[in-house]
Amino acid sequence: MTWKFPDFSRRTFLKITGTGVAGLTMLKSIDVLSKTGSPRAKAGAGGPSEEITYSICNFCSSLCNIRVTTRTENDIKRIIKLDGNPNSTLNRGKICARGQSGLRQTYDTDRFKTPLIRVEGSKRGEAKFRPASWEEAYAYIAKRNKEANIQPWEWTMVGGWTSCVFYMNWAVPFALTNGIPNIIASPMQHCVTTGHLGTDSVTGNFNIHDEVLPDFDNAKYILFVANNASIGAVSTCRMVRFAAGRKNGAKVVALDSRQSETAAKADEWIATRPGTDLDFCLAMLKTMLDEKLYDADFLRQHSNMPFLSYRDAEGQWQLALDAKGQPRVVQERSSEIRALPAYTNDNGLDAQGRPCYPALHTPAGLTLDGHRVMTVLEAQLEEIRACTPEWAENSTGIPAATILRIAREFGSSRPSIIDPGWHGARYGNMMMLRRVQAMIQALTGGIDKPGGWIMSGELHRKQAEVIKAKAEGTAGGPPLTTLAGMPFAKLVIDVFSKGSNFGHGKPGWAWAFAAQERKAGRPWVMLPVLADTGLKESVEGTLNYQGEPYATRAILINAANPVRHYYPDSRWKEILAHKNVALVVAIDVLPSDTTMYADVILPNSTYLERGEPNVYGNGVNHDLTLVTRYPAIAPLYDTREMPDILLKITNILSGKDDAFMDTIEKLTGMNAASVREKMAKKIKDGVKSPFSAACREVAFDMAAKEAGITAPQLDAAFRQKGVYLVESKDRLLERAAMPRKLPMPTDSGRVEFYSGLFDGLRKMGGTAPNFSVLATHIPAECRPGATSILADDEFYFTYGKAPTVSYASTNSNNPVLAAINQFKKDIYTTAWIHPARASYLGIVDGDPIRITNSLTGQAADGHAHVTRLIHREAMFLYSCFGAENPALTRSVGVGTATSKLIPYSVEPVVAGFRSQEFTVRIKKITQKKGATT
Repeated sequence: MTWKFPDFSRRTFLKITGTGVAGLTMLKSIDVLSKTGSPRAKAGAGGPSEEITYSICNFCSSLCNIRVTTRTENDIKRIIKLDGNPNSTLNRGKICARGQSGLRQTYDTDRFKTPLIRVEGSKRGEAKFRPASWEEAYAYIAKRNKEANIQPWEWTMVGGWTSCVFYMNWAVPFALTNGIPNIIASPMQHCVTTGHLGTDSVTGNFNIHDEVLPDFDNAKYILFVANNASIGAVSTCRMVRFAAGRKNGAKVVALDSRQSETAAKADEWIATRPGTDLDFCLAMLKTMLDEKLYDADFLRQHSNMPFLSYRDAEGQWQLALDAKGQPRVVQERSSEIRALPAYTNDNGLDAQGRPCYPALHTPAGLTLDGHRVMTVLEAQLEEIRACTPEWAENSTGIPAATILRIAREFGSSRPSIIDPGWHGARYGNMMMLRRVQAMIQALTGGIDKPGGWIMSGELHRKQAEVIKAKAEGTAGGPPLTTLAGMPFAKLVIDVFSKGSNFGHGKPGWAWAFAAQERKAGRPWVMLPVLADTGLKESVEGTLNYQGEPYATRAILINAANPVRHYYPDSRWKEILAHKNVALVVAIDVLPSDTTMYADVILPNSTYLERGEPNVYGNGVNHDLTLVTRYPAIAPLYDTREMPDILLKITNILSGKDDAFMDTIEKLTGMNAASVREKMAKKIKDGVKSPFSAACREVAFDMAAKEAGITAPQLDAAFRQKGVYLVESKDRLLERAAMPRKLPMPTDSGRVEFYSGLFDGLRKMGGTAPNFSVLATHIPAECRPGATSILADDEFYFTYGKAPTVSYASTNSNNPVLAAINQFKKDIYTTAWIHPARASYLGIVDGDPIRITNSLTGQAADGHAHVTRLIHREAMFLYSCFGAENPALTRSVGVGTATSKLIPYSVEPVVAGFRSQEFTVRIKKITQKKGATT
């Protein structure tokens, strides 16, 4: 079964988008283009000239390297084309539709052109603003902060992924300098903690998006589970490798309740009942362990599978450690017990330096310290003994024979890849699902190895430096630029969870709320790192810390859209409009449903108008490569760069400008004295964003020195190719492959099937199955307490990402992308329903429908897309639509917002959203003018 699209001729496209010869109303921003050089402008005496600059795409977290073509005519320079950088080994010269359309964001007539202040007398949410100067906007912030006497801990920062990826080196020092312990990072509860932490517990990573890139090129078998975003929705660096692997003959299997864009490219689409992916993977894991479909040498040498373990008196699994806390193993073909070093990547030498060959299976009846012991491998099998293919068939609806066949194919078709997944926020068991996927990948030995998961060049660099410093007994480098994987995550947790790190003694309100709820005997979250749990209570005045109220009274929102990408939208609307919130400041390029609730909006330049204040590692690239952005054109409007905005707000809040720079140096190594010196010169020269420009020069000096060249040489290399190769993937794997050459960034240095991370969380009070030290079953509770089959109008709710729009992004307003979305509106902006279910409800394709959450009564209207490409029991929405801000003239009112249907429900480890853990009721409605029935 394949996708079917209507014929797509140029005439059809122009007709649909209203862009005939009379004018490009969707594709051209007429007033802006006339300012920046229209193609119809008269050529100068020398004629138009073209220039190439290099940059980094900003339309998703894949960070593709791009080539920007500009044309100068009559002394006016404008961007005319974006392409993939042909010199890049990350995206290999390719770029997706979003990336190609990026120039239209710069010329979008709807973008912010000057600071805005909410009109006096209007309410937040009414989107009534007046233009202001930067001086007036900053004065307004200062006045409101002073009049309301807002304390440092009463500020909350909300950052989008661009704030994390590009400006973390300024955002974190900003928070620490100004005594702000409250940060919400919008990717965290959706994927970086929710799903990734499951993978991290096995491999020691932190952000899988940036740290693991599967080597699809060389894989023979590729399995996708609950993931369309990384391929079909599109991560170009993954897509180009997937396409190569497909061309090279890899078999591709996709497990999904919908025939997604990825599943449409697979050899086999397996339609599973929503919420049961974990059941499938547990049955697969059990089969591979039972039938020894694993790399035994890899497991015994580089994992904790041989470690001896036992069940304690409470039935909990424990490692059989010796008195020094060292793991113990049994020698192969004997009963001799050996202790191993607590931290190493190789079990080949025991704690005394003797050669060791650990067994994966213990002799019958082996006891140790009065306990019946078994290896972690045997304990894992014991834990999932009931998870047979036949058991999984009952919940997934997939025949046991199919599950068994997939397990055997995957285990015997090496090298094989089970994709680590993307966007983990679905069910309370998603973290466990991603964890089991990582275990399945590790069983084959496919970690940091051709044809398997390969770590990024940047992660290899950082881990090698950490291991070197540890071996030499020296202090590591600046933490924000040298820590890798879970050690970095633990640093973040340590900083914001402890009030002792702030002069006022208060931790982040998320941690205060967790303590309050735990003390009261209510459900609480163990690691609410950069999460929103507790924000609503701090705003409403129901949160206390050490007997005193803990309030949130000011919110700084940086390139984030929580009204649209947190759940439900009404929750954030209430927070931002609440009477206790004295000030809301938003920094962004375009209007969003969130900026409607701001008091002040500070306009940021687009990524094509700015040179970055830093030199970056090349994202998830296997090669260790340096990149940065060069401005293709000067900013069109009165915009500023992020570091300069944060420096000015620091001056307003605390007056600690120098301390801000000193903290940046402490955390990143960027020399504060050099920055001050260069910034003074930039100010004298009239540079609009002098702090960013100064940081950029210092960053070039630092990066060049580390690379063994001069800053001018690095600049020349960037200008010529857009990238600078430091070390190739092959060389990195020769010297730094994890765990074959270097320890993993896990607690033990090995691949961990028995999780040291969750062992620690369990000791801190985690009792739910989510904290199990071994893989275990956690059912998705979409219909709590229900034993009957679905009602005739009841469906499991699912959602996903469209290829044309980054999740919850305002690039749905991009003229080119909006035109594509309009052309494919019957697919992208509708609710997918299977025809067998639709016919029973009297629904045909295109009918207006009402979707109602069965648990909470939340409702939203939409239109039906009747298709066999969806599981009979499921309905599906693309999550990229439903904008309500009228300032988004091309995307407002298009599609259905998933945040209107998803309730606030989180799991207990990191407050990950359980955003699909419910069912919906669907009915056909009649739409009449002014009414719906």
